[in-house]
Amino acid sequence: MKDEFVVIDITTNGLDEDAEIVSFAALRFENGVPTDRFFEYVNSGAVLSDYTSEILGFTNDTLQRYGTTMEDAYWQFIEFCSGSDLVAMHHDFDNKFIERICRKYDLPALENHITDLDTLFHLKYNRGYSTRFAEKQLGITSDENDDWRHLDFAGKVFIVLQGE
Repeated sequence: MKDEFVVIDITTNGLDEDAEIVSFAALRFENGVPTDRFFEYVNSGAVLSDYTSEILGFTNDTLQRYGTTMEDAYWQFIEFCSGSDLVAMHHDFDNKFIERICRKYDLPALENHITDLDTLFHLKYNRGYSTRFAEKQLGITSDENDDWRHLDFAGKVFIVLQGE
């Protein structure tokens, strides 16, 4: 098991290729325990539909009031992740948005080693990563509150899979 790693997640305002990143989140694990958190809203002019706001739990007003520029949010995100191995839940999906903003804003790409839980699940279970399947298959629960549960859970899944 890696002693230290960071679980990362980006949130977009949709699932299509034109969607925009609206937040960056990361949860650092040390010796199997979450030790530090990063979260930043992005105010890039992206618009959330009512449906998307309901799913995400925040609104366009939230992004405008609390969001920072894409450049600032991304720099803070890569600084938080600097020097750490990363774990992503669906790296192929997230990476296409990260690559696009790196090109658009002339930002550096993530150079960290990234483990994709979706890929691990395809190799081990012949299906993609999902929280519900991992709960049933691996018997994992999360102690974190709702806002950080998915990152905490993904970190615990990674730890279990590394120990197998």
